[in-house]
Amino acid sequence: MTDEESAMPENTGGQIVLRNHWSVIIGNILSAVITVGIMLFITALNFSEKGLDYGERWVVIGIILVGSLTFIFWRRWKLTTYTFGDTEITVDRDTVFKKQIHIQYSRLASVNVRRSIINHIFGTTALLFNVNSSVNSAQAEAILTLKKDEADKIREAISQRIFQREMVVKEEVKQETLVEISNFDVILHGFFGQPSQQSIIGLASLAYSIWSLFWGASGGLAAIIIFVFSYAYPMVMSILRYYNYRIYRVNDTITVESGMINNYRSSFSVKKVNAIRIRQPLLARFMGKALLEAEVVGIADQQGIPLLCPLKSKKTVMTLANQLIPEMLFDVEKSGQPSKALIPTMANRVFFALVLIAVGFCFYTYTESLADLGYWEHLALLAIDALLMLILPAILVIHGLLAHAGRAFASSDELFMFVIGAYDRETDFIRYDKVQMSVVSSGIIQRRFGVAQCTISTMSAMGAKNIRSGVFFKEDLDAVPSEIMARIRDGRYDYKRYQ
Repeated sequence: MTDEESAMPENTGGQIVLRNHWSVIIGNILSAVITVGIMLFITALNFSEKGLDYGERWVVIGIILVGSLTFIFWRRWKLTTYTFGDTEITVDRDTVFKKQIHIQYSRLASVNVRRSIINHIFGTTALLFNVNSSVNSAQAEAILTLKKDEADKIREAISQRIFQREMVVKEEVKQETLVEISNFDVILHGFFGQPSQQSIIGLASLAYSIWSLFWGASGGLAAIIIFVFSYAYPMVMSILRYYNYRIYRVNDTITVESGMINNYRSSFSVKKVNAIRIRQPLLARFMGKALLEAEVVGIADQQGIPLLCPLKSKKTVMTLANQLIPEMLFDVEKSGQPSKALIPTMANRVFFALVLIAVGFCFYTYTESLADLGYWEHLALLAIDALLMLILPAILVIHGLLAHAGRAFASSDELFMFVIGAYDRETDFIRYDKVQMSVVSSGIIQRRFGVAQCTISTMSAMGAKNIRSGVFFKEDLDAVPSEIMARIRDGRYDYKRYQ
């Protein structure tokens, strides 16, 4: 494809028809070889345990499977085209079933860049076309792999349509990051940036698997699997994803670049941001650290929502937020939960704490009646009793007290803010115009004290999301849906502002 052919058409009826670089076939074949190899290895082990050994037959079966998949990959590559027209991208797939996808330029949230090991070897770049929609939010609507120079030209041309600015890749490389993120910061983020609940489950599973290994208890393998997928795998993937992190803003466009093995570049307009979130997991709070996230529909990938700042000191995070996206912040004194909210906040936690104590007492009575218990069995049962009667009830009560003390609410002309959480703390700045539904509700106990909670439904990077406020006076929370409707009636809400 020549330079003239690489340029995007300008309302002249011209079209460019492209096909994925042939290296995508190689990538798919390698993935198939690994998958088929693992499947056949496991199958062969199962057969060998039963006294059956087919030897070379497994190799023949593997060759046939990989050969068949290679033909399918080649046919899909050959019969899939990407047509760039004046107003939209059309993806035509004519394999077993015929399918046509239309992606309007006006609906694109971004054109993200990903470079895997295969891309580096063959000098290619994968362009990910993300639509501004929460449907299929974690996957790009289309992925096109081209030689790097060709991909850069296509991305620049489409970015001009999305962001109404001219910026070539060479100029982007010269941009200085707005915050210095060392790779050690990224490693800390991988360890301590996960939600505490996820970390506790993973570490508890690891502890149980180690205990079962030494004392011969069952369930050790299952515990290891839980640890790997709930803690270790997300941690490692986070470190690989955000290694060599840098972020910058040009006019109204924010760009995030990162990656150790695979390289990623995501750009999005400030207008597309629905909310920003300052998140502090429990261990991060102890260290005085926080992380900054953004809710941008159509930007998410398998790693989740866009990360504007990995784990850094809270002061650094707030400074970056004010530099990077001041449109989503406001200086208004926030209001904590009123004193009348304490009983409604604590009621359900105290109830469940009493239930746990009752269950623990019954369990203790039962275990004391058992005879012929060994020392370690008796010690394990006492540990369970302590968990049910002391530890879990204390966690619930402390959770309620921290929630009451930490939750807050504030509002401005364009935004409102919820501070939620107890052990983990989260501060959400949300645009009124981005709220899809707002419900203020009061439970039986809450009504007696004149307080309520507000649940916000909005489109997020990972699909539909609900955010539930703390417990505040009902008339204060009613101001949120009232303001949303008032903005629609008097014309302050204008969807064109966010295109």
